[in-house]
Amino acid sequence: MEFGLSEKEAKVYLALLELGMAPAAAIAQTAGVKRPSTYVILDNLMKQGFVSLAQDDNIQQYLATSPDIFLRLAEKRADRETGLHNRIKNLIPELKGLYKETKKKPKVRVFEGVEGLGVALTEAFETKEKINRVLTSGDNVMKFIPDYIRDWTVKRIEMGIQLKGIYVDTPLARKLINLVPKNYNVVFVSPKNYSWPVDMLIADDKVGYFTIEKGKINTVIVEGKEIGSMMRNMFDMAFEEARRRGGKVETKPK
Repeated sequence: MEFGLSEKEAKVYLALLELGMAPAAAIAQTAGVKRPSTYVILDNLMKQGFVSLAQDDNIQQYLATSPDIFLRLAEKRADRETGLHNRIKNLIPELKGLYKETKKKPKVRVFEGVEGLGVALTEAFETKEKINRVLTSGDNVMKFIPDYIRDWTVKRIEMGIQLKGIYVDTPLARKLINLVPKNYNVVFVSPKNYSWPVDMLIADDKVGYFTIEKGKINTVIVEGKEIGSMMRNMFDMAFEEARRRGGKVETKPK
């Protein structure tokens, strides 16, 4: 059975080894297997080379192949495994090349709780461009994590990172921008035309999405060169379009 035979196949083969040469009825009785099933099992064993068919006195009888067959088959398997091992070994450089390519593909990470949000906000400080692009209504952060976002804003300013924002013009959004009123360039859009339950933060090739549902904080970070480039360009176009349509622009120096 460890070699690959089913339990009934093993019973039939062992019974046939004991009997020598025998008809299906005798094999079924010795193996404790129903006769109709025995014919099917014997046929399978013949296909695998464990049993052969013999004619004696016009009665169809079966003969077990010597147990040496297991050794021969095991040796063939070993040879195949060795060949497979060598082929894989030769393929390793190519496979590693493919692995390196996959690292360039977009990565998606999902977090729950304030800790996950902290990961996204902290990684935003790693920007080479020294710009954090933010889209928010202010509702989520000011209702649930005002102190947390204030500390982050102070750190952002200390690191010389500019905030470029598209904010829905709500009292909470105004309160948010005034937490530490430095180093930002924000356009405010009318809440009548825009409803954003999801906050977005773009830092180079990383795009973070922040939601709060029933008090549960969820953060999704998507990282990829192409995605980051596309989202930065889309944000900048949206920023300019919002300004063109009469959005209120406020700029504060460092």
